[in-house]
Amino acid sequence: MNIPAFVLAATLGLFAAPAAAQVDASPWGARAPATCTPLRQTTAPTPAQAARLLRCARESASQGSGELWLMEDLVVEVGGPAPFATLYPLITMPGVDPAKPVHPLRGSWTWSVCMLRADAAHGGKDPGLNCRETPVGEATGGCWRTTFGDWKCAMNGRSGTSVAPTRPRRG
Repeated sequence: MNIPAFVLAATLGLFAAPAAAQVDASPWGARAPATCTPLRQTTAPTPAQAARLLRCARESASQGSGELWLMEDLVVEVGGPAPFATLYPLITMPGVDPAKPVHPLRGSWTWSVCMLRADAAHGGKDPGLNCRETPVGEATGGCWRTTFGDWKCAMNGRSGTSVAPTRPRRG
């Protein structure tokens, strides 16, 4: 089957990673979601690097949905190297190089989910109280190297009781 080059390029473009662009978070009154450059090193990520990779993978903003998702109070511990099969049944690891060791993670964070301030102001409400916070404790996950040599991390945990409304965090 002969596929024209422009069709193939357009199709492949749909699956390409979006460029890391800074989001304007002013409509939410909060900080912008984290953006990252690829982390390429032979050693495991430090806890600070793992936290950055987690934020980059999970934080998002959408004018369409009106929601901003931020990971606050993020605490991450990085475990020692383990075989790929150790984490394989526990988390999805896109692009993993199964020949490389993986590193388990544990930690916690608080989701800060904000609606647009304009939406929060409907009905005369305080537009500055446009968020809800949900703690995520006893989270586990891992970091892995992809076949391209980039580090990726993922972590999930049980959500606690949400508190709303709250003010956006700016730090």
